[in-house]
Amino acid sequence: MTRFHALSVLVLFAVFAAAAGGQSSSTTAALAGKVLNTAGEPVPGAAVSARDLATNQTRKAVTDAEGNYRLSALVVSTYDVEVESTGFADFDPEKVTLVLGNTTALDITLQPAGVKAEVEIKADADELVIDASRTASTISITRESIEELPVNSRNYLQFTLLAPGVAPSNTRSSNGGGNSGSPLADSGFTFGGLRPRSNSISIDGLTNIDETTGASLVTLSPEIVREFQIINNGISAEFGGAAGGTINVITKTGSNEFHGTVFTFFQNEHLNARTPDAGLPGKTLFRRYQPGISIGGPLIKDKLFFYAAGEQETAAADEVSEINGNVRSRINTALAAGFAPRIAVRELNAARFRTGADETEAAAKLTYLANSFNTINVRFAFTNDRRNRDAFNTDSLADPSARGSVYAKDFQTTGSLISVIHSSVINDVRGQYSSRHLVSRAGGRTGPAIDIVGVARFGRPFDADSDRRETRQEFVDTVSFTRGSHELKAGGSVNHVTLTSDLRDGFGGSYAFRSVDDFLTSRPAFWRQAFGISHTNFSVTNFGAFLQDRWQATPQITLSAGVRYDAESLPATFASDRNNFSPRLGTAWSPLKDLVVRASFGIFYDRLPLAYLNSALQKNGVNAFEQIAYDAAAAQIFTVNGGGRLSAPASGISPSIYRAASPFRTPYSVQASAGVEKLIDADTSIRAEFLFTHGVDLPRTRNINLLPPVVLTAGNAASLGVNNPTAQQIGRAVFGPGRIDPRYDAVYQLENSAGSIYRGLSFSVNRRFGKDASALASYTFSKAVDDASDFDEQPANSYDLRAERTRSVQDVRHRLVVSGVFELPFGDDEDKEEKKGEKDSIVREIFGHVEIAPIATLSSGRPANAVTGADEERSGAFPLASRPLGQGRNLLTTPAYFNTDLRVVKYFPIREGSKLDLAFEFFNLLNRPSVRAINPFYGANAVPLAGYRSAVSFDPPRQFRFSLDLEF
Repeated sequence: MTRFHALSVLVLFAVFAAAAGGQSSSTTAALAGKVLNTAGEPVPGAAVSARDLATNQTRKAVTDAEGNYRLSALVVSTYDVEVESTGFADFDPEKVTLVLGNTTALDITLQPAGVKAEVEIKADADELVIDASRTASTISITRESIEELPVNSRNYLQFTLLAPGVAPSNTRSSNGGGNSGSPLADSGFTFGGLRPRSNSISIDGLTNIDETTGASLVTLSPEIVREFQIINNGISAEFGGAAGGTINVITKTGSNEFHGTVFTFFQNEHLNARTPDAGLPGKTLFRRYQPGISIGGPLIKDKLFFYAAGEQETAAADEVSEINGNVRSRINTALAAGFAPRIAVRELNAARFRTGADETEAAAKLTYLANSFNTINVRFAFTNDRRNRDAFNTDSLADPSARGSVYAKDFQTTGSLISVIHSSVINDVRGQYSSRHLVSRAGGRTGPAIDIVGVARFGRPFDADSDRRETRQEFVDTVSFTRGSHELKAGGSVNHVTLTSDLRDGFGGSYAFRSVDDFLTSRPAFWRQAFGISHTNFSVTNFGAFLQDRWQATPQITLSAGVRYDAESLPATFASDRNNFSPRLGTAWSPLKDLVVRASFGIFYDRLPLAYLNSALQKNGVNAFEQIAYDAAAAQIFTVNGGGRLSAPASGISPSIYRAASPFRTPYSVQASAGVEKLIDADTSIRAEFLFTHGVDLPRTRNINLLPPVVLTAGNAASLGVNNPTAQQIGRAVFGPGRIDPRYDAVYQLENSAGSIYRGLSFSVNRRFGKDASALASYTFSKAVDDASDFDEQPANSYDLRAERTRSVQDVRHRLVVSGVFELPFGDDEDKEEKKGEKDSIVREIFGHVEIAPIATLSSGRPANAVTGADEERSGAFPLASRPLGQGRNLLTTPAYFNTDLRVVKYFPIREGSKLDLAFEFFNLLNRPSVRAINPFYGANAVPLAGYRSAVSFDPPRQFRFSLDLEF
């Protein structure tokens, strides 16, 4: 596309948007349908009004010549719908509950004057409904699910895992300096096999992503969350800035009546099962308290409303490092005798040690109905989260000195103005200012890191010490225009993020040893350390604009077509990619009123994590750099420095630097999907979908300063700088000491040479069992393949990238999730009947008003990458990439996962609108030991280490939680 054409498109976007602007998110719902007479003929000019029962705000529309009406950008709520037309009878208002992101169909048949009107509702609140006009694949998590289903962390985003095609992110196994529980947390979810850092999470239409890592930002109490929507594929041009899935969260709005909750959650180790890897007899300490409150109501009736919620989590637990007792004793004896006196850690911990959490969540929202045409929302949110010794490096091989603590403080202020310019034209403008201050620390603060392959880790980890502040200013504007069978949307956004950081990865130094004997004889396999200035300060700005048309071509066919432009202004080191136009196409065909066939295609440009950019800005050879030494050279450094970190660079070792590739392209995904949704009856729907996702130009890191490798033999080992080759090096392609640019050792290039492929087939069943019971089951069969699963993953051989292509760590071949909310058939309805006897009365008292809500999850094991624990190729790859001879990438698999959580609630009605909930929750109900991670270290010999492939980390055992919740 020429610059002239690109400029023309941008000008067109600007005209439609009436504002410059990146990412727009759905925060509302729509109501649409036809108004007909008794002969089935359209009634033009009929006045349709929808009144929000919570705030009394009313929106109106007039039917067109075909009798069609559409009310867009409605607040998710319950409405009274009325229709008036000359010559026709009025009817009693009909209540309709709208769902986030969906169009609720409501067709109305008017009777002649003097005859009561009849209403045909395609979306009864007590029945399932198919949105026949929706072209995207979505799942809505309603307020009922958020309130009733069990989730141990009280993080409502965990309900995302109920959706088909979604899986929890799989953090790479420990690799001696890698990402097992790294401080660089991600979003926690993978959509379509894509990287968990590539998802979009928004709250009230504004970005809620930690741009440094891709994790979620501000944490809200579930009490202020109204609903959220998961969009797995078929995303319209309205959404940008993410190659993966989209999660849209909306918060509650106050109403004309005061409502609120007062609650507390309680957990104690005496009510839990024993931890599988506790290592010591008895139950380990585990206590958690979570009190909180929420309240909402009017400040000025029909005009000004508020809603506020907050809660406090305080937790404490005991854990133990399961480093082998004999190994620990040998190391401690040597350290006590003065071995390596500059190692800061002088004794490995053998006893239980305390971990803890302390989190404060608070949020408040004001809603002002200026008039019938303008709604103003302002929200403030605050999170203060402190995780002690439980934030990263939490497997059993890590001494407390290597385990990490993270302290995060978030502030977020947002505002929005929704203006009804005309009954068919709506403008939605939003903005936010937010900041995050995050500090991560390990138990050992001064370094260095000591890693004895597959046996023990202690001291300050390579990537543990950081201090960063991220600030965001975001502006979004969207204009929607409805005319006839078309709904046009256009808009844009600007998202400016500044990072001021001190990410001290490697500045504490790191030594890796192949065995305990090597450690005790001062023979590290390698050493590496960073030197220089660790501070950085830079910003990025994301621009986006879109144009989208939704066309109701026929009553049975809906077409969605749009185009989006995304551009990310990067620091000068990176050549920013400006040619990022992405088409979005979707269709929904409803040949029968209870059947919808959907298909979609789209390109989705991603954003780059700031942690990835930071390495090229920080360790560029001017501000900072790294040094690497192997075997004899590493041993000399260890001995001369008494096992400590170096205070100055080592002489005779060339620096290793990071730099950005040129040109640097924006990563993106190509997604295509097809699916069918069928309403079996008023209470049952089924869905089947196929999704294909291709990740293109994905970021990775690669050492480009290496000369071609040579297969190492006993005869050429010395010439390649390998004086004492191990069994894992003989016969391996090894890089010699020569370099393309002799000024540097490693030149780690940030480039776009990685890719991924995902194919997934999912099935889901949604079933209602009357008014007070429902269930959702989803199964996904899929395969994800890639050649790098994160931006810092490096190939073992930079000249053979195809050897890296295999199943992704995000691959989950089979995943089944079943959830439900069931109320026992005793209570109000039975209480209305005449009591038949004392026995029946006792049964009603015990089992009446009891709800049961289970979640059961069964999935295949996840891939893990076997590594030797040293840099056998001498490629400089870090995190380590050397695999055992003859083994491919991600060859290992963790055991299959099965878990059942259960929530049982007994509620006591107090008066109308008030009740007291007494809840009992069981997490890992069957107490199945679910392996979280395995030991991937094979070792340097021809046979693996004793602990190879053994479990090193488990999910918690069965836990019990008790809660009291007063709702008023």
